[in-house]
Amino acid sequence: MTPRAQWLAAAALVLASCGTGDRKTEVEYNCPANALEIEVLQREIARFEADSGIRIRLNPFSGQDKLYAMMAAGKAPDIFYTNSTMRDRMAAEGRILDLRTVSKGDSLPGRLWPHVIRNGTSADGGWYSLGNWEFTCGVYYRKDLFREAGLNPPDSSWTWDDMVSLARKLTRPARADGRGGRYGIFIGSHFVEALELMTGADLPGEMLTLRIPAESADLYRRYVALMDEGIMPDLLRMQAMGMQPAQLLQNGKVAMLVEAVPNQSLIEAMTEPWGVAPLPRFPGKKPAYFRSASGGLSLSASTRDPGAAWKALKWIVTEASTYQPNPVLRDVDFTGGWEKRYPQLLGSGFRQVWDLSLEHNGGDPRFFVRFSSWTSGPILERLQPLLDQVWARKKPVDSLLAAVPAINSEVRRELAATSATMTMKPEFREKIEQALKEMHDHSAF
Repeated sequence: MTPRAQWLAAAALVLASCGTGDRKTEVEYNCPANALEIEVLQREIARFEADSGIRIRLNPFSGQDKLYAMMAAGKAPDIFYTNSTMRDRMAAEGRILDLRTVSKGDSLPGRLWPHVIRNGTSADGGWYSLGNWEFTCGVYYRKDLFREAGLNPPDSSWTWDDMVSLARKLTRPARADGRGGRYGIFIGSHFVEALELMTGADLPGEMLTLRIPAESADLYRRYVALMDEGIMPDLLRMQAMGMQPAQLLQNGKVAMLVEAVPNQSLIEAMTEPWGVAPLPRFPGKKPAYFRSASGGLSLSASTRDPGAAWKALKWIVTEASTYQPNPVLRDVDFTGGWEKRYPQLLGSGFRQVWDLSLEHNGGDPRFFVRFSSWTSGPILERLQPLLDQVWARKKPVDSLLAAVPAINSEVRRELAATSATMTMKPEFREKIEQALKEMHDHSAF
C-alpha cells in the first residue's frame, strides 16, 4: 500500500470512528396506525431524542400477522402492543423480555396502580407487558329527556330493576311514518360481560374451561328480555339503523346508553345535555365496577439495547402527550386532567363513575381476558356464534348451557395438543400440564 493509500485508509477510520461516537441508539415502536397520534408523537420524539440520545422510529401497527412475520424474519420491533393471549404465548416462547430485568431501580413500577403490573404478569411470575391505557364503563343518559319525562336521573344506588323501569318510561313508540320513536336504553352485547360479573356470578379470572353459572344465565335472559319488550333495539335493528351508539344518544333514538368511560368520541360528538351514571347494581351483591385495559406494550427479547427500549417505553407511557394524563399512573390527576380538557365533564357524573372503578375494582370482565390465554381462542370460537344466535333471539339461553360440556371437551383436546407441540419455557409447560391433570382429576367435563 502506498503512503497516500495508507493515509486515506487511516483518515477513513478516523471519520468512521467519529461517526460511531455520534450515532444515536434507535428504538422501533410499533405504534397505533392513527394519523393524528403519529403526528403528535413525531413532534415530541425530537425532544425526547435530544434529552436521552435515543431515537424512536415509528412503525404503524398493521396487525398480528405482520408482527409475527417480522419476528420470523428476525426484524421484530423493539416495542409493540400485546394483548393477554399474545403476551403469554410470546413469553412462553421467549420472544419478549421480562420487564423486571430492565426496570430494577426505576421509579416507574411504584407509580403504577398494582393491578397494572398484575395484569401484565404471566404464569411464570414474569412481568411482560406494561398497560398503556385503561377505561371503565357507565350509563350515559340525556338529561333533557329525563327532565321532560319528570324523572330523576340515575345515581350510584340504582339497580337493574330501576334501570328497566326508567327505560320503560323513556321509551316512545314511533309515529305511523316510522319516525319519532325512542328506545329507553341500549346495551351493546360486549357490555353484557361487565354486568354479568356484577350479578355475583362465580367467574374467577384465567379460567381454563367455560362455565355459565346460574347468575350468568339469568342475566342473559334479562338482556334478551329488554329486546323482547321493545325498550331496547335488537342488535339486527341497530345494524339496519346504521348508526354508532353515540349517534343514537345524540339524536334521541335512545335515552340511555352503556359505553366506555371516558369515551372521547362520544364526549366530542354530544351537543345535547348529558350525564353518566355507574352501571346499575344487583340487590344483595357486593359493589363491583370495572377497569378494562387496552392491552399493553412489550419489549422484544431480540432488542439490541434493552435499557434504551425501556427508557423509550417509559417515555411513551408517562410523557408522550397523546397518552396523558395516563390512567395507569396513580400519581396523576386523571379525572382532573380530563375535566380540564373537556369542561362538559364537570358535574356530569364522570368523576364519580371513575372513582367507583378504583374503589371497587372488579377487574377486566371481557370474555377474551376472562379465560386462560391458552384456551380463550378455542372457547370463544365456539361460544361466540352461539351467543350471537341467542342475542338475535334465534336460540334460547338454555342452548348455551347444553353446549358447555361439548365445548369444554374440545378445549381440553386442543390444550393437550398445544402442550405437546408448542415450544415453550418449562415453567409454562408445567402450568399447562398441571391444569390438564386437575381438569381430568376433577371430572371437569
